[in-house]
Amino acid sequence: MESGAYCVLSTAHLTVQTAGLLDKWACWPPSDRPIDIAASVYGWFVPTRPLPDDRRAQIPDDLQEIIAFGRDRGFQFLLLDCDADRAADLPVHDW
Repeated sequence: MESGAYCVLSTAHLTVQTAGLLDKWACWPPSDRPIDIAASVYGWFVPTRPLPDDRRAQIPDDLQEIIAFGRDRGFQFLLLDCDADRAADLPVHDW
């Protein structure tokens, strides 16, 4: 049985532009997405594994920072949720 660890963070750590990209990418076929994501009712699941340079270049800085935050703390995934708590170590964007 495989298991993993995830962290729940507020979508306020994303800019509205990045949130729009995540919504758009979630509708694309998985092979076309720059990052593997899954939409939820209130946000997105995002993996924290390192990305190849060509894919990382397509990821906005705010999302890269959140991914690094999770990976540095040993999480394999992030659940970005509009009702989740905000982390003091990450920027907050009002939208």
